[in-house]
Amino acid sequence: MSDSKPEGYISYRDETQAIDCPYGHVERIVTGGAGGIANVHVVTVTKGGRHYHAEYDEVYYVLRGEGTITLGTEVKELRPGAAVVIPRGLEHDLDAKPGSELEFIIFGTPACSVDSEEARPRS
Repeated sequence: MSDSKPEGYISYRDETQAIDCPYGHVERIVTGGAGGIANVHVVTVTKGGRHYHAEYDEVYYVLRGEGTITLGTEVKELRPGAAVVIPRGLEHDLDAKPGSELEFIIFGTPACSVDSEEARPRS
Protein backbone atom coordinates (compact mmCIF):
# COMPACT_ATOMS: atom_id res chain seq x y z
CA MET A 1 0.00 0.00 0.00
CA SER A 2 1.37 3.39 -0.96
CA ASP A 3 1.75 6.17 1.60
CA SER A 4 1.22 8.83 -1.06
CA LYS A 5 -1.96 10.83 -0.91
CA PRO A 6 -3.96 11.73 -4.02
CA GLU A 7 -3.38 15.15 -5.49
CA GLY A 8 -6.32 17.44 -6.12
CA TYR A 9 -6.82 19.33 -9.36
CA ILE A 10 -8.76 22.46 -10.26
CA SER A 11 -9.44 24.11 -13.59
CA TYR A 12 -11.82 26.93 -14.53
CA ARG A 13 -14.18 27.11 -17.47
CA ASP A 14 -13.56 30.83 -17.90
CA GLU A 15 -9.86 30.06 -18.37
CA THR A 16 -10.50 27.39 -21.01
CA GLN A 17 -10.36 28.20 -24.70
CA ALA A 18 -13.28 26.99 -26.83
CA ILE A 19 -12.30 24.72 -29.71
CA ASP A 20 -14.48 24.68 -32.81
CA CYS A 21 -15.99 21.36 -33.86
CA PRO A 22 -18.24 20.57 -36.86
CA TYR A 23 -21.53 21.55 -35.14
CA GLY A 24 -20.44 24.00 -32.43
CA HIS A 25 -17.59 24.10 -29.93
CA VAL A 26 -16.08 22.28 -26.96
CA GLU A 27 -14.35 23.59 -23.85
CA ARG A 28 -11.96 20.96 -22.49
CA ILE A 29 -11.89 22.00 -18.84
CA VAL A 30 -10.22 18.85 -17.53
CA THR A 31 -8.57 16.69 -20.16
CA GLY A 32 -5.51 14.72 -21.07
CA GLY A 33 -5.73 12.64 -17.90
CA ALA A 34 -5.26 15.69 -15.63
CA GLY A 35 -6.50 14.83 -12.16
CA GLY A 36 -6.60 11.11 -12.98
CA ILE A 37 -10.37 10.64 -12.52
CA ALA A 38 -12.32 11.81 -15.60
CA ASN A 39 -12.21 14.21 -18.51
CA VAL A 40 -14.67 17.10 -18.13
CA HIS A 41 -15.73 18.97 -21.26
CA VAL A 42 -18.51 21.49 -21.86
CA VAL A 43 -19.97 21.10 -25.34
CA THR A 44 -22.31 23.49 -27.16
CA VAL A 45 -23.65 22.03 -30.41
CA THR A 46 -26.63 21.81 -32.74
CA LYS A 47 -25.86 18.21 -33.67
CA GLY A 48 -23.51 15.35 -32.92
CA GLY A 49 -22.59 12.75 -35.52
CA ARG A 50 -23.26 9.06 -34.85
CA HIS A 51 -20.25 7.41 -33.20
CA TYR A 52 -19.06 5.24 -30.32
CA HIS A 53 -15.98 4.91 -28.13
CA ALA A 54 -14.42 1.45 -27.84
CA GLU A 55 -12.84 1.97 -24.40
CA TYR A 56 -14.33 5.19 -23.02
CA ASP A 57 -17.51 5.71 -20.99
CA GLU A 58 -19.38 9.02 -20.98
CA VAL A 59 -22.01 10.77 -18.91
CA TYR A 60 -23.70 13.82 -20.46
CA TYR A 61 -25.37 16.35 -18.17
CA VAL A 62 -27.60 18.79 -20.08
CA LEU A 63 -27.28 22.43 -18.98
CA ARG A 64 -29.29 24.22 -21.67
CA GLY A 65 -31.44 23.46 -24.70
CA GLU A 66 -33.74 20.70 -25.84
CA GLY A 67 -33.43 17.96 -28.43
CA THR A 68 -32.98 14.24 -28.78
CA ILE A 69 -30.26 11.67 -28.28
CA THR A 70 -30.16 8.31 -30.00
CA LEU A 71 -28.64 5.54 -27.88
CA GLY A 72 -28.22 2.49 -30.07
CA THR A 73 -31.63 2.43 -31.77
CA GLU A 74 -33.60 4.23 -29.04
CA VAL A 75 -34.41 7.95 -29.42
CA LYS A 76 -34.78 9.82 -26.12
CA GLU A 77 -35.81 13.41 -25.38
CA LEU A 78 -33.25 15.81 -23.88
CA ARG A 79 -33.87 18.87 -21.73
CA PRO A 80 -31.95 20.69 -18.99
CA GLY A 81 -31.23 18.46 -16.01
CA ALA A 82 -30.98 15.23 -18.02
CA ALA A 83 -28.09 12.90 -17.18
CA VAL A 84 -27.31 10.43 -19.98
CA VAL A 85 -25.09 7.41 -19.30
CA ILE A 86 -23.29 6.17 -22.43
CA PRO A 87 -21.26 3.01 -21.84
CA ARG A 88 -18.29 2.25 -24.07
CA GLY A 89 -19.27 0.60 -27.34
CA LEU A 90 -22.79 2.13 -27.50
CA GLU A 91 -23.40 4.10 -30.71
CA HIS A 92 -24.94 7.49 -30.05
CA ASP A 93 -25.76 10.81 -31.70
CA LEU A 94 -27.80 13.88 -30.83
CA ASP A 95 -29.79 16.71 -32.36
CA ALA A 96 -30.90 20.02 -30.88
CA LYS A 97 -34.37 21.30 -31.68
CA PRO A 98 -34.30 23.33 -34.92
CA GLY A 99 -32.84 26.80 -34.45
CA SER A 100 -31.34 26.02 -31.04
CA GLU A 101 -28.26 24.55 -29.37
CA LEU A 102 -27.64 21.93 -26.70
CA GLU A 103 -25.12 22.74 -23.99
CA PHE A 104 -23.95 19.87 -21.82
CA ILE A 105 -21.08 18.63 -19.71
CA ILE A 106 -19.35 15.41 -20.71
CA PHE A 107 -17.71 13.41 -17.94
CA GLY A 108 -15.51 10.82 -19.67
CA THR A 109 -13.64 7.89 -18.16
CA PRO A 110 -10.95 6.74 -18.01
CA ALA A 111 -9.18 10.09 -17.79
CA CYS A 112 -7.02 10.22 -20.90
CA SER A 113 -5.93 12.37 -23.79
CA VAL A 114 -8.80 13.09 -26.18
CA ASP A 115 -6.46 11.91 -28.95
CA SER A 116 -5.90 8.52 -27.30
CA GLU A 117 -7.33 5.28 -28.65
CA GLU A 118 -9.64 5.01 -25.61
CA ALA A 119 -11.44 8.28 -26.30
CA ARG A 120 -11.25 8.34 -30.10
CA PRO A 121 -14.75 8.49 -31.66
CA ARG A 122 -15.43 5.69 -34.13
CA SER A 123 -18.22 5.33 -36.67
